[in-house]
Amino acid sequence: MTVPLITLGVTCYNAVDTIARAILSASRQDWPNKEIIIVDDASTDTSRAAIEEFVGCDPTIRVIQHPVNRGLAGALNTIVNEARGEFIAFFDDDDESVPERLEAQWSRIVKYERANGCKLVLCYSNRNVVRRGGDRPHHIARAIGRQEPEPHGPIVADYLLGLGRDRQFAWGLFGSCTLMARRETFLGVGPFDETFRSCAEWDFAIRAAFMGTHFIAVDKPLVTTYKTAGADKAGNVPLKFALQLRTKYKDYLSQRHAYWSSRAIAFHNFYGSKGRKWRSRAYLGLACLASPFFLYDRLSSRIRPGFFRSVQP
Repeated sequence: MTVPLITLGVTCYNAVDTIARAILSASRQDWPNKEIIIVDDASTDTSRAAIEEFVGCDPTIRVIQHPVNRGLAGALNTIVNEARGEFIAFFDDDDESVPERLEAQWSRIVKYERANGCKLVLCYSNRNVVRRGGDRPHHIARAIGRQEPEPHGPIVADYLLGLGRDRQFAWGLFGSCTLMARRETFLGVGPFDETFRSCAEWDFAIRAAFMGTHFIAVDKPLVTTYKTAGADKAGNVPLKFALQLRTKYKDYLSQRHAYWSSRAIAFHNFYGSKGRKWRSRAYLGLACLASPFFLYDRLSSRIRPGFFRSVQP
């Protein structure tokens, strides 16, 4: 069987301290037919110099420099547009992937396509999470679709927007840092929305869900995520774009009588992640008051306890 070309897309912005590790993990992938595209998103530190050290050592590497900063969504779009591979796998500038990552995700996608006769598939993986300042994994973050039955279609959009989840499916985390799919899938769903400096991968997944996409994962930690600081994570930035996500899908949420409750859940998740428990609980209460549908969904026996801890836009 012909081994398909896989494009490894490495995004970089002001990551001089971590980009070498990310590039090495891409170069050391044991997949025999690959290309590596590194997008430097107009870094203002010496990241570009660190990247150039690898160019002459690995002929599969191409470097693209953005003249202005476009954010993660813009870097991902450049990778998709410039990719020559049949498949694309994304690598964050502060993460590290195991050498067998491409093999594991490619195999998962192909087997799932054959078994289910579907064309739109997004494949993630579990990941080790190293807290800021740490040197070893603190916990394993488990991905959506890591076990049967894997969710697909609009119910995934509902999950991301905080409307609940059907307990029969394997729910979990998203994130571009573990994402791999066919290039034609990325093109079919459309570009990442560059108005989002955070949550762009959530918006992409919601649009994919409305198209009937299947969400699957490798049930192993193929990526180690090192928690680092960044402009897209600072202050109220995650909350700002979580609310922008609700605004973008206001018509859909309003049809479900869940727009205001979904916004309240965005506040609930944000304050919960900051350890502000009482404020988080207050917004949870507001979500229940804002929507009878939401309250019923929370009380339904098909919703597992701990739902709110599992969704953190």
